[in-house]
Amino acid sequence: MKILRYKNEQGDISYGILDNDHIIPIVDTPFTDNIHLLENRPISYDKCVLLAPCEPTKVIALAINYEGATGQTKDMSEPLVFLKSNNCIAGCNENVKIAFSSETWGEAELGVVIKRKAKNISLKDIKKYILGYVPVNDVSCENVDDRDHHLARSKSADGYCPLGHWIDTEYDYHGKMIEAYHNETLIRRGRADKMIWSPEKIIVWLSSWMTLYPGDVISTGAPVRTRDRLYLCDGDTYTVKIEGFPDLVTSFYE
Repeated sequence: MKILRYKNEQGDISYGILDNDHIIPIVDTPFTDNIHLLENRPISYDKCVLLAPCEPTKVIALAINYEGATGQTKDMSEPLVFLKSNNCIAGCNENVKIAFSSETWGEAELGVVIKRKAKNISLKDIKKYILGYVPVNDVSCENVDDRDHHLARSKSADGYCPLGHWIDTEYDYHGKMIEAYHNETLIRRGRADKMIWSPEKIIVWLSSWMTLYPGDVISTGAPVRTRDRLYLCDGDTYTVKIEGFPDLVTSFYE
């Protein structure tokens, strides 16, 4: 099932599921075991504007989650995580303003969307808590005064977390390729099952000390670079390519 959020021609915003070239509206939200569909009221996909497919209370993101990533050491006993606030969420068709004169870049990552409130969950129950997966662009910029770029100024400007077209509830990330392109230049490349900490283990660990809520997004980290980092300028595009999803292409402006 491919879950999305959309605005119809009347300006109403709803959740729905993709059914070929139509959207079947969802009554209320998809964060339930029994999704109620208005199957007799399909809407043409072409007549809707896609929005970010969920409204998280927060985005929890990982750094250094692939073998060979910059900063990886053998002494890492747990994931390196940081937060992105919900104001940074952007849809797949939104252009994003470069917030600072600082050097800015994108990162292609696989996101996991939480289905229900999660606290102190076990690995054997993990499937109950995952709604599905979505492409994420973890837009970031250099901080000031030599501060760490995982802090809020670098990570949480408006629009600094574009999400893909929809949440795929049946997605299997094993063996799937993740690539990032700055304009036409390949920047990052790797397979999703080469993460150091799998999405399932990340969620269990996070829930041991942080309550997760329906719609929260966990961005699982970017694969390793294929070349030196490039910085975004006015008119550039950054493309997140994850096998099995439409390309998430974001245009940037100053």
